[in-house]
Amino acid sequence: MAKSLGSGEKKSLPGRRNSYIATISIAVSVVVMIVAVSVSDGFSKEIGEKVSGFTGDISIRVPGEELTNSTYPLQINDSVLTEIEGIKGVNAVQGIAWITGVIKFNDQIEGVMLKGVDSSYDWSFVQRHFVKENMVDSLFVPDLNLLLPGSAVISKRLASQLGINVGDRPFFHFIGESVKTRRFTVSAIFDARLENLDKGLVICNIGNVRDLLGWDEESYSSVEVLLDRGAGKRVREKKGEEIESVLERGRDSDFRDFELVTPNELFPHLFDWLGLLDFNVFIVLALMMAVAGFNMVSGLLIILFEKISMIGLLKSLGMRDSSIHRIFLYRALTIVIRGIAAGNIIAISILIIQERYGLISLNPENYFVTQVPVHLNFVKILILDLVAIVTIAAILYIPARFISKIEPDKSLRQK
Repeated sequence: MAKSLGSGEKKSLPGRRNSYIATISIAVSVVVMIVAVSVSDGFSKEIGEKVSGFTGDISIRVPGEELTNSTYPLQINDSVLTEIEGIKGVNAVQGIAWITGVIKFNDQIEGVMLKGVDSSYDWSFVQRHFVKENMVDSLFVPDLNLLLPGSAVISKRLASQLGINVGDRPFFHFIGESVKTRRFTVSAIFDARLENLDKGLVICNIGNVRDLLGWDEESYSSVEVLLDRGAGKRVREKKGEEIESVLERGRDSDFRDFELVTPNELFPHLFDWLGLLDFNVFIVLALMMAVAGFNMVSGLLIILFEKISMIGLLKSLGMRDSSIHRIFLYRALTIVIRGIAAGNIIAISILIIQERYGLISLNPENYFVTQVPVHLNFVKILILDLVAIVTIAAILYIPARFISKIEPDKSLRQK
């Protein structure tokens, strides 16, 4: 009986046509919703990983000073760093020393920030963004994960501005009480495409920076803590408390005050932008739910109008309104589930193609990525599908209530 509500006889096509229209409408809405959520998650994942790759998930610094501070060193001994690294969920603890300077190459000058790193530094993020295949072997010690003194890794933007290639040896000038000049050999070039992070960034051996600043081996501008991949805000807060406890226990007379900061606090403009993107996605989801729901309302009303005589017959035979409700809702939900299934298949196919081939590109200066990022979260998609079914089913109770107003004696007269 429920199946007969779709189209009636083959010669009577309005019911079938409206079923197709409703199915297509729901499929399109589901495609838009899944794509919107996956692209939003893709942006959050890509930008979050880039920021964490440069600053760590948690950074320890001198209170009131920037991470790039080169005036007041953070004094932490190796035993404290080792204890922090032993915390469950902490992947790496890397001490950093920063210094500002000027790079000169072929009569061109640019301001730079030198980031000094040691053997504890995790190169995986930078290596994923190398524009050259490998680092110069003679300047990199794979077993120690260490850049040799006198070598450097620079950003593509800086290399392009100055015309620098791997193997070139530009001059670096540092101005303090006196002008100090050093010459570094470029061992690799990376391209992370983050305007405020990789502009003028140069990575070198921490010993070079400490030598320029006159610091000892326990002095750092900041310490970066890398957590397990995908650590969210709550995990960062929890691990931050554990790290703070370790630092308090390791405090001594030479240990300056410290504070812990996260990427959200360091780069609020980036995460505010992501928050605005999430809000826009929420608006899209609400609109698409409404569109799909009310399209189904119109479709169900058309089916009701076409089947008024059948409803009158069922009522005259003693069938309750609630039972008739269930018949029409069953038919409507069949259309909804069919549309959602089609929408899932189409959306996931589109997203997989974009993820693998990057057909839709973006301007990295505005979006920080070269192509539309995609992150497929099948749990979210399943929840989205269930919410869509429940929401549309709730909306469908509106037209279903008209059944109670149909009078059998009048409806049976209609052909």
